[in-house]
Amino acid sequence: MVQSAVGYAKICNAVYNGIHSTEITNEKVARGVTSPRGNNSPRGNRSTIDPLAFMRACKRYGLKRFDAWAHHPYYGSPQETPTGTPGLRSVTLANIGVLIKQLTLLYGHKPVWVTEYGYQTNPPDKTFGVSWKKQARYLTQAFAIARKNPRIDLMLWFLLKDEPRLSGWQSGLMTANGVKKPAFTAFMRLPH
Repeated sequence: MVQSAVGYAKICNAVYNGIHSTEITNEKVARGVTSPRGNNSPRGNRSTIDPLAFMRACKRYGLKRFDAWAHHPYYGSPQETPTGTPGLRSVTLANIGVLIKQLTLLYGHKPVWVTEYGYQTNPPDKTFGVSWKKQARYLTQAFAIARKNPRIDLMLWFLLKDEPRLSGWQSGLMTANGVKKPAFTAFMRLPH
């Protein structure tokens, strides 16, 4: 049993019913918010479930209705590009089609929302960051992949501005001090 999916299905069904029972119209409820990878090792030191296994478990344990499936297709390492081959049990932008195929089989023709995506930069993050120039290139590639896929109708870059703490997330289009990185210009040039 995937306990996280059991609880998640119950919460999601209640939220969906609550949101759609109001007099507010056109509200959308996304489900999933799946991470890009997992080890499917419940007894492991850092147990995680991969996005496809989680989606199947949600269906099995009663997740019924939602308007879109949300996914965070982050890369696994700074060397992994948006078009590169993802690791085992991973769903990144390079193979997002496997998630969409399973979503269709389980729930029909639902849209996919990429609710977080980004590349940390070096500087300031010397461990997980890519150069500022690569971040701009990867941003352009990532949004091109999303734009070509008719099922992806929302994509959010995480973050606008780097977090001030180095231990935080450093994928901003600007530094913590507000200096615009090349990715800022690349983002502004994306087709609207």
